[in-house]
Amino acid sequence: MRINAFLASAGLGSRRSVEKFILEDRVAVNGRIVRALAFRVDPTVDQIICDGKPIRAHKSRYVMFHKPRGCACTRYDPHAAKTIYDLLPSELHHLKYAGRLDVDSEGLLLLSNDGDWIQQITHPRHQMVKIYEIEVAGRPSEKILEAVRHGIQDGGEWLRVDSIRLLTQKARSSLLRVTLREGKKREIRRIFGALHHRVTRLKRISIGSLTLNQLSPGEWRELTLKEMKKLFGS
Repeated sequence: MRINAFLASAGLGSRRSVEKFILEDRVAVNGRIVRALAFRVDPTVDQIICDGKPIRAHKSRYVMFHKPRGCACTRYDPHAAKTIYDLLPSELHHLKYAGRLDVDSEGLLLLSNDGDWIQQITHPRHQMVKIYEIEVAGRPSEKILEAVRHGIQDGGEWLRVDSIRLLTQKARSSLLRVTLREGKKREIRRIFGALHHRVTRLKRISIGSLTLNQLSPGEWRELTLKEMKKLFGS
């Protein structure tokens, strides 16, 4: 296999991102620096080194995880009581997450050591649909909901949702279902905050064809082959 494909499969990043390791003379095979992106290796025979450390291929793993509120999507955060890796078993600590949820948010998170797969999930050009259930303070009017659909300017960015639907209303709060296809940093919270309806709870319930179903907060499981194929319509 090509050296960039091997480095990606070992969890060092996507094929494109690991190419810089090769171009910066940080990768050696059997004691010799490799400079060709198309260089082929046999991981069962060749000794492959990156930044002075031996690299071994991981079996590709694809995991769905129900991230609870209160934990950070990072390996280390001095301001968070817990990170997702504190809740996942050590056998999954080499996996990277495909798009984050902030500390106060919960719901579906995907993890893998397949950099190309993560890129397919997260890159805007793939338009992966993500659905959220959110609770906001107050009772937004139809005019406010229309403004959410149309979009707003915030911090020099144009923010908008793909669709929004009112589910239920109480005296002081409302439950809505929101769909995004792209998603910028804290986009939903920024939109509703700008319209004076603070988001008090945010839960991602699906990514593409994958849904939380009966996965409880803190639980995880491997994706099935059927789910993998359906996710990208193959």
